[in-house]
Amino acid sequence: MAKNNKKILLFFTIICLQACIVISPGWLKINGITPCWPVVLLLPFSIKNPPWKSVLASILLGIFIDSFTISDVSYIPSLCILSLVWSKYGLHNKKIELFLNIGLMSIFGTAFIGFSIWVQKIILYSVLRNNWFHSWSIYVLISEVIITGLVSPFFSSWLLLTYKQN
Repeated sequence: MAKNNKKILLFFTIICLQACIVISPGWLKINGITPCWPVVLLLPFSIKNPPWKSVLASILLGIFIDSFTISDVSYIPSLCILSLVWSKYGLHNKKIELFLNIGLMSIFGTAFIGFSIWVQKIILYSVLRNNWFHSWSIYVLISEVIITGLVSPFFSSWLLLTYKQN
């Protein structure tokens, strides 16, 4: 019975991710910028699972997210690194006692992904080294970090509690 509940939860999470990315509601945006949903959904999964499962999940999640973009940059390297770090944190039986610890971990994760994408774009498109590119990139990064830090404690802690129950 518990194995079926875990499969249902995994299926629901995958469907939820697609819905959150495609039809992200307007009240979850800061000036049109949505939260970093891969961080919100990968964080509780990585904390509760061993490193090989979390890296596999991050690769699949990165492929799914990259399928929405038409760019040469990828989410996969940064998601793999984050999943390794978070799964090592979970393996050491660290207890997340405060509600906002999840928010802090997601803020750092979103900032890491944003800087990774930023650096990849600078390396691949050396034309983008002017001030105009950096001004809107910083704005998007700060907005995404803020909204992910506000949304993540609610969604990620809910997922973490459902993983604990199963």
